Amino acid sequence: MTLLRILVLAVLFSPAGLALADEQGFLNRFTGDWSGSGAVRRNAQSPVFNARCTVAGDHAANSMSIGGICRGAIIVSRDISANVRYNAATGRYTGTYVGARAGPAAISGKRNGDRVNFTMVWPKPVNGSTKARMTIVNDGKGLLRIQVVSQPDPNGPTTTLSDLTFRKN
Repeated sequence: MTLLRILVLAVLFSPAGLALADEQGFLNRFTGDWSGSGAVRRNAQSPVFNARCTVAGDHAANSMSIGGICRGAIIVSRDISANVRYNAATGRYTGTYVGARAGPAAISGKRNGDRVNFTMVWPKPVNGSTKARMTIVNDGKGLLRIQVVSQPDPNGPTTTLSDLTFRKN
């Protein structure tokens, strides 16, 4: 066995190499076409309405993107997307999410199993705050869920702004 081959195997089977391979496996789950529906609201005071959505996902080394459109009764249509990159040095996912009229939100979070829990920062207040939480769950078996929860007051109630569930086509 050549020295280069030994070094490559050592990196691949090191804890860091295994963790990176595990993260890439998770990111690969997002590739393909998805369709779904769920509850959406503009803010805590607005009514909940049902939306139907179609999105397409793709992945690359240490990153994934998913984007498409949601249609509902109150809004004719709204583009949604998430673009994230995994940083092996920090163990964090960072990127952007588009789904509100406020514009793209910066997202940052960590994965725990099938779930990535993000902190979101909007460029303008949404539901009275520029911060929210987003959870993306992909079970690897064709189920994807994206949920955005707002809590304008740290000690106040939470409001689910969107809860969308997709199935892989």
